[in-house]
Amino acid sequence: MAKLLISVDMEGVAGVASAASLKPSGWEYGAYRRWMTNELNAVAEAALEAGYDEVIAADGHGNSQNIDPDLLIDHVRLIRSWPRPLLQMEGIDDPDVDACAFVGYHAAAGTADSIFAHSFSGAALRSVRLNGVPASEGYFNAAVAGAYDKPILFVSGDQATIDDAQLYAAGATFAVTKESIGFRSQASLPPAQTCQRLKTAAAGAFARRTVKPFKLDPPFVVDLEMVSLTAADLLSYLPGIERISPLTVRAEFPTMDGAMRFISFVIMYQPDGQTPY
Repeated sequence: MAKLLISVDMEGVAGVASAASLKPSGWEYGAYRRWMTNELNAVAEAALEAGYDEVIAADGHGNSQNIDPDLLIDHVRLIRSWPRPLLQMEGIDDPDVDACAFVGYHAAAGTADSIFAHSFSGAALRSVRLNGVPASEGYFNAAVAGAYDKPILFVSGDQATIDDAQLYAAGATFAVTKESIGFRSQASLPPAQTCQRLKTAAAGAFARRTVKPFKLDPPFVVDLEMVSLTAADLLSYLPGIERISPLTVRAEFPTMDGAMRFISFVIMYQPDGQTPY
């Protein structure tokens, strides 16, 4: 059985523009969920028509319960809610998955003129570096996929997201869903028209499947610049964690699985066992 993993975020979805509505309490959150689900469906339809037997969709935004299961097309298996060790790449270890797509992605923390740019958690992290390179979620997630010899065939988001994707998915197919007008505003075509364009672009990507995996050499060094001095304090108490500046901690891992589990722990751990989302 051939499977495609689609990792789905919300910030890069066409029409998404309100920070308040990125959360369930937001006045337009219901619409954002629907737009996100429909963009996933558009890419999943292209994958199934290209010969994939099943799509695994990893909901990778906020509380990870954004994609509406009732709106999903057939043969899409949905991964939702936190915590989970591989975050937005949960499911990549399925031996039947042979490639990945990133839908609704955004640029890395600190990227100028890119809507909602951040890396994993804007509330916790100012920046993420992987082996010295500033890492977007796409860059980090592609390195996890590469550790399993699985390439990224398709990426959608704003133009800054696509520029970033050139670093980890050269030769993939890209689709610009929106124009960023700074950090908090955007311009885009209607969601339905965007979905049509996504399906067409994705169909071309899945017909070719010629992209090579993005592979980095171990060890994998993760530098996290924290928002909080107290967070950096506490992380430095853990064995193997080096504090390299007042706000920045460093950890080294032999595998990308270990590096991703570290990110998951840092942004999810709460002493009461509840997630922060």
